Amino acid sequence: MYAASDNVNFYARVATGFRAPSIQGRLLFADPSAPNGGVTTAGSEEVLSYEIGVKADLWDRRARVGFNLFRYQVDDQQLIAVGGGANIATLINADRSVGQGFELDLQAWLTDSLLVTLGSSYNDTEIQDANLFVPGCGGGCTVTDPLAADGYSIDGNPLPQSPKWTHALTARWGIPIQSGEFFVLTDWAYRSEVNFFLYESIEFTGKSSLEGGLRVGYLWEGGDYELALFGRNITDHTRIVGGIDFNNLTGFLNEPRTLGLEFTARF
Repeated sequence: MYAASDNVNFYARVATGFRAPSIQGRLLFADPSAPNGGVTTAGSEEVLSYEIGVKADLWDRRARVGFNLFRYQVDDQQLIAVGGGANIATLINADRSVGQGFELDLQAWLTDSLLVTLGSSYNDTEIQDANLFVPGCGGGCTVTDPLAADGYSIDGNPLPQSPKWTHALTARWGIPIQSGEFFVLTDWAYRSEVNFFLYESIEFTGKSSLEGGLRVGYLWEGGDYELALFGRNITDHTRIVGGIDFNNLTGFLNEPRTLGLEFTARF
């Protein structure tokens, strides 16, 4: 850690981590014809990560920013290959997976009544194992990975459910009224395209997603009581967020638009 001034700190961090071997716990999704009844294990994994960044207070401490660059490498990462035509779950180890990117975190009082926060990150992940193969879907999807005798090669694929881009934005405006506060809060979350499984396919790829929320309410007694109208996914944005691949092309969706009234008492 290096303090460049009273308001600016630079830092660097190197860390290691370890996860012990895992044993498949859901026997209903094992292959009974395989050795040990299809129960699979995955060996231990180790991670080495690097991070450098800066944290600073700005505008007479009306704003705060944090920014970092990172890279990590996981040796023998534990993964699970699910589904396929037999609908089994198999624990495996990838020789190596890597990720790198950056993170930005910003909080700022733009006025005495308006607080805005922004979080943004880029994370590029990759599985690196030329000898690792997994079964494809059993429901007729279009797998785009190379096919070999042992299955589909996932060398070079991203980790499942790992978007390259994520952004989160909030804005809260509040004004004192009598002995309490009237406020309006909105929040928005974005993620880029994701891959649902270890293998890549056209059908089991999730499109980019943007969801927003809105909350309008009144606080009183120092915040002990709150009455608010709220809405989640206010644009009624619909996206497939996961799938089941063993005998069809089933996908499951995000939560639909939800509107409600909420009263909260804190004690």
